[in-house]
Amino acid sequence: MGCSSSSAPEAEPSAVPRPRRPSDGSDAPALERGPSGISHATRGTKLSTTSQASAMSQEQSQTAHERLRRLQELDDQTKVPFILVELRGHAGHDSFVEISGKDEYGVYESLHSWLQLEWRCQKLAAGDLSDDTPLPFCDAFYSWPYFQASSDEGLSNMGLATMRLVDFMCNQLSWTLGVVNGGNVGSNGEIREQQVIFKAPHPMNLVSPHVMVELRSTGFVEICGTDDGAVSTLRDYFVAKFGGEVESGHEAFCDCCLRCASDVFKERGVSGENNVGHLTTQVCDAVVAMLPGWSLVTMNGGNYGADGSHREQQLVFRWDNHPLREAPHLLVELREAGYIEICGQDVGGFHGNFAHWLKREWDCKKPMMIPGREPFCDLKLSWSPKDMMCASADLTAFFHRHGWQMQVCSQGTVHAKGKPDVREQQILFRPGSSAAGVVEPHVFLELYTGEGSEELYAKPGTTQVLGNQRIRLREVGDCGAVLGELEKFFQEYLGGELDGQDDHGITSFNVDVFLSRGLTDNNLGCWTMRVCDFMVDRLGWSFVVCNVCNLGPGGRIREQQLVFRHDGERRDIPLVRPTNEALDPAAFSGVPLPSYWCDEEVKALKKQRAMMICEQDEVQSIQEMFDATFQRILTRDRVYEYQASTSEEMPYRLEVVHAFRSENANLWLNFAQRRSLYEGDTVMRTKTQSAGSLLNSRLDAGEAYLAHGTNPSSAMAILKTGFVLANAGKATGTMFGYGIYLAECVSKSDEYARDDNGGTFPGLMAVLLCRSLVGNPYVVLDPGDAVPAAQAANCDSIIGDREAKVGTYREFVFFDERQVMPEFAVIYRRQYESKRVPKFMRSITLGTTGRNWQVQLEKGWANVPPDVSLDLNRADQEGKTQLERSIGEFVYIFDLKKKTQLNVATGNIRRVRAPMRK
Repeated sequence: MGCSSSSAPEAEPSAVPRPRRPSDGSDAPALERGPSGISHATRGTKLSTTSQASAMSQEQSQTAHERLRRLQELDDQTKVPFILVELRGHAGHDSFVEISGKDEYGVYESLHSWLQLEWRCQKLAAGDLSDDTPLPFCDAFYSWPYFQASSDEGLSNMGLATMRLVDFMCNQLSWTLGVVNGGNVGSNGEIREQQVIFKAPHPMNLVSPHVMVELRSTGFVEICGTDDGAVSTLRDYFVAKFGGEVESGHEAFCDCCLRCASDVFKERGVSGENNVGHLTTQVCDAVVAMLPGWSLVTMNGGNYGADGSHREQQLVFRWDNHPLREAPHLLVELREAGYIEICGQDVGGFHGNFAHWLKREWDCKKPMMIPGREPFCDLKLSWSPKDMMCASADLTAFFHRHGWQMQVCSQGTVHAKGKPDVREQQILFRPGSSAAGVVEPHVFLELYTGEGSEELYAKPGTTQVLGNQRIRLREVGDCGAVLGELEKFFQEYLGGELDGQDDHGITSFNVDVFLSRGLTDNNLGCWTMRVCDFMVDRLGWSFVVCNVCNLGPGGRIREQQLVFRHDGERRDIPLVRPTNEALDPAAFSGVPLPSYWCDEEVKALKKQRAMMICEQDEVQSIQEMFDATFQRILTRDRVYEYQASTSEEMPYRLEVVHAFRSENANLWLNFAQRRSLYEGDTVMRTKTQSAGSLLNSRLDAGEAYLAHGTNPSSAMAILKTGFVLANAGKATGTMFGYGIYLAECVSKSDEYARDDNGGTFPGLMAVLLCRSLVGNPYVVLDPGDAVPAAQAANCDSIIGDREAKVGTYREFVFFDERQVMPEFAVIYRRQYESKRVPKFMRSITLGTTGRNWQVQLEKGWANVPPDVSLDLNRADQEGKTQLERSIGEFVYIFDLKKKTQLNVATGNIRRVRAPMRK
């Protein structure tokens, strides 16, 4: 569903002219087709084989259309759908909204209605995949009368519009904000462009507010957001720290505008030197400290003014309970003007280590300090500017080796030293995301759209194939087979030709897919989404960030940088498409719906289901149930999760962040029908019935709330569809037979829980609390298929009692999916710090995962710390025979061949043994 393969609403008649429909014969009707309906253009056909821009011919148009049609071959697999909304504002002139990406979850129809209602947009013709239409540059195209700007100091409502769009997409449709990225184009930077990228829906978006802080070097701070508490806290901060005074009369441009004291924003010299980076880290550190649970999602730096000398920085924060919590931010700014700036706290003397690396690897030098001159950053070095993509990749590798992870990055150009296009790159890192020494694989991609003809730029009705367009690639870490897959993708779908690899490891491809019409209209957004789809859906990588750089006269030459990271196997995001199937009221005769249900349409049987955000009393009852059923007992099913602050193998508590309750009439009917067959008899009491009185008071005899660990998006999908017995055991096996597996202890369910990965609300896991008909259970102690025996005994369920057998947990197995009604999706985080949990939960762990290295002490075998075990596994896999490692105050040498541990200080030698690997 690339450019215009989505089923968006039909265009309505519009009085607003579409500025790009060709009038000179390019994008003309199709050439003759073969008998099969496939065009004569072959897969190897190129649009252009020269480095010069040219007007698109009929044959080239047909080839380009055919490529877009063929891209639909890749759309049969969706893990993380993406959508890009591009806002292009030009005060006093036509402004536009473009949408590109897959039409999943009915997002195009929802956006269509919202754009018309909120912004008075009118849908325009975007073209489609038929050869006799203009080649589409996006999937949906609208006029945008909402945009406003004032020539006074770069004031516009782009930030406000961005956040209103974010509120709709996230809080109403539950899509996840990925990136806000933009810049200014036009001869004086008068045209504002903003790319807002969203990715797969996540349930926490329904309750997670966002807020944007915009720092503007002309002396203003603008705050945009609908969370009154966050806006008020930020306003008070800027009043106290920036000497801000609230400015009235700016309501059309932001939610709160403050004029700062004259000494807050500082600029000097001809090299573009300023203190915006320093202020950025101060604000980021302050936000995570004074707004608990909030973190930085995206950052967008830009320049404005006739000479591009003024700076603005957009920072978007979200309440997402990020696992890094109050961890500090460190911003590295690479400037082609000849220096590197580092802003942020010197965590553990990291500034010195970084400076030493810069001097050794890049021959950087500490510049001479001018007496009396105030520094605008925490550390500054001079450098001979390098390729920005190569430098960014090298920095990412260095920081990862030291346990820091890239969070966001941004790039742009400034006027400096008399040059119009001096590049700047900002990269923001935070510590504690990964173990030191681990370099997660990254791929940096650079899409360069190429240069156009001045004559053709002046003809907005003509499509031109840009010259010298290319894609460059640089890997970080071991990227495996991904590079070969990307090369095939570029060749097969983008007309790519390998141009070789330079001495810095950058691989280049000449391509011919980038097109433009007029000065600002281009298809970069369309191909950005296509590359994201391929990297995520086909190759399983995570999207980290993208940022655009506008080059050349008026910023008409575009360069998009994309960064992807591979952070392990990921569960697919299930697609649950809306259904309009009507309910049959007669089927509900004698089946009353629960009295605590709230949705009036569901209660009136006018719709199938509704998703409710739990009230605080329900959340509290769930937390009580979680606390009562959490046991620090390890089993082989628990996977070690790296934590920077502790080496604990298991959390002390599962902290409920939020919960959602499903009111699903169909699932309730199925459950009630199965329950009517329950004959009573033995009632099994579960551990979940010992706490959470509010929830337990809703149950009938033979029922219990039981837990199922999963990831948040899958949890929400299962709430809509219920469990499908055909999927039983696909993820975790079937120890006691074929069925749906639930647990009475959330610590058991937590073994199977994951976050959605890909940077989407990291560290937030999900458990489904299911209303379950336990009834008369069939109890077994040992593994094996117990289903036939349970059915023969007329039992309702199976209990695999591993608690009685080996001291771990009881598992509950259901072989009739009607007996399990998923009711709550509980979003939670793992708490590994004992001081943050109630005293009664500060217990030691029992059992073992069998995945750790162990050392033989006087009292028996004991696990080495999990992070040490991780290093030993890595050393073993790499064929090393020895590993030197500090544990606390002591240094140990592990001999992997002799299986011994030597304490260097005492000379004591102990036996060690490797994990019991599955």
